Amino acid sequence: MDNKKPFIKLFKSMNQYYVFDVNTNSIICINKEIYEELKETNSIDETKNKQILTLKKRGYLKENNEEIRVCHPALPMVEKYMEGNLKQLILQVTQNCNLRCKYCIYSGSYINRTHTNKRMSFETAKKAVDFYFHHNFNKDTAVISFYGGEPLLETELIRKVVAYCELLFRGKELHFNMTTNATLLKDSMVDFLCEHKFNLTISLDGPEDIHNNSRVFASNNQGTFQCIMENLKRIEERYPDFMENITFNAVLDVKNDFKCSSNFFTYDFMKNALVTFTTLNENGSKEEIKYGEAFDINYRYELFKCYLKYIGRLSPQFVSKIIDEQVNSLKSEIQDKVSGPYNRDTICHPSGPCIAGAVRLFVTVDGVFYPCERVNEKCNAYVIGNVENGFYIDKIKSLLNIGSLTPKNCKNCWAIEYCNSCASGIEEGGELSAKKRIERCDEIKKGCELRFIEYCTLKEMGCKFE
Repeated sequence: MDNKKPFIKLFKSMNQYYVFDVNTNSIICINKEIYEELKETNSIDETKNKQILTLKKRGYLKENNEEIRVCHPALPMVEKYMEGNLKQLILQVTQNCNLRCKYCIYSGSYINRTHTNKRMSFETAKKAVDFYFHHNFNKDTAVISFYGGEPLLETELIRKVVAYCELLFRGKELHFNMTTNATLLKDSMVDFLCEHKFNLTISLDGPEDIHNNSRVFASNNQGTFQCIMENLKRIEERYPDFMENITFNAVLDVKNDFKCSSNFFTYDFMKNALVTFTTLNENGSKEEIKYGEAFDINYRYELFKCYLKYIGRLSPQFVSKIIDEQVNSLKSEIQDKVSGPYNRDTICHPSGPCIAGAVRLFVTVDGVFYPCERVNEKCNAYVIGNVENGFYIDKIKSLLNIGSLTPKNCKNCWAIEYCNSCASGIEEGGELSAKKRIERCDEIKKGCELRFIEYCTLKEMGCKFE
C-alpha cells in the first residue's frame, strides 16, 4: 500500500482515458477502472490493481518532490548568453500612425500606450544596430525589424538604416522585416522593399465590412480596406514573386464573424501566404473584452474541420488557414516534449518566459531596451537596458525567473512544463505582481488540458505527428 498521492493529471477524450504523469512528462492511455480509481482517491492501493502496480514498476505515479526548487535552469548562463546570441533587433522607428484602429493598444483604449509624435533619430537607430552587431556574433543570421506606430511614416530613416546594416553585416546572412498596415505601400517604397528582400507582415482582418469596423484612417475615420487591396494587387502585378514574402495577420475582435474572416483568405493572391490571427489584447484594456457565443461556435467548427484534414478526412482547400497554424503547433507544444527524454530534476520552472531581449530585442524611439514589443512601455520592470548603457542583466534575470514570484503554486502545478505565461501583462504599480500571475493560472491549465485532449484525439484518429 502506497499512501502518497501521485503527481498526475487525469483527462479523457471521447473514446479514451489518460493520465499525464508529471514526473516523467508522459501521457499514458489507461482503462476506465484505473482512471476512476485514480480520480476518486488521494492514494494508490497497488495491491488492488495489477495495472497500477505495473505502472509503478515502470516509474510512473510517483509523488511530487516537495524539496524541488523553483528556479529557471538558464539563470546562471544569462550574462554569457546575452554577449553574442541576440536573434532579432526590432526598431520602433515611430510612435505615430496614419490609422486609428479601434482595438490598437495605442488607440486610447489601453492604459499603457498612446500614439505620440516621437520618432527615432538615425543616431539612436545606429547605436541600436551597433549594439546588436556586437551581441549577435554567435548567430549565422542577423534580423532587423521595423516597427511602429506605422513604420512607413519613416521611410527615409528605414532606407538609411538598411544601407548601414548592409555595410555593417557584410559576410553574414541579413534579413529585414516590417510590420505594416499596408496603406502607404507606394510604388517607390515597394521597389525598395523588393530590392532588399523584406519580409512583410500586413495587418488585414478579413472582408471589407469586418476590416473597416476597426481599421480606419486617422484623417477621416474612413475604412482602409480598399486602399490595402489596391496596393496588394499592384504588388502582385509588378512583383508577383514578392507575394511569397508577405504574411497576413488578422485581429479578430468581439464583433467579427470568425467564419467570414477565416474564409476571406482564400483569395488567389493569398492562397499560398501564411495567415496568423490574434485575439484582442486584454493586458491593460480599460474595458472588459468578451467574445460572443457565435464567434466561439464558428471558431470551433473551423477547428473541427482542421482536425479532419490532419487525419486525412478533409481536403486542405476547405480548411481555415487561420486555424491551421494553431493545430500544427501541437507538434512543437506537445509531441516534441512528451516524446523527448525528460527527468524532473531538483529545480523546476514554467516554460513560458524566454531570456528577455535575446529573441526579440525591442528598442523604442528613445533607445530604451525592452524584452519584446508586447510589454508595457510605461512599466519600469520591463526596462532591460538602453543604447548608452547596454543591458541591465539583473532585470533580465528577474523577467526570466518569474516562477520565483509564485514558487509554491508553480512547483505543485501539473502544467508547469506547458505553461506559456511570461512576464508580459503581470505588472502592477510598476512592479511584477505575484497576484496577477496567479490570476492567469486557471485559464492556462484549462488551455493545457484542452491541448492534451486535442493531441490525444488526433493520435487516436491516426494523425502521425512524427
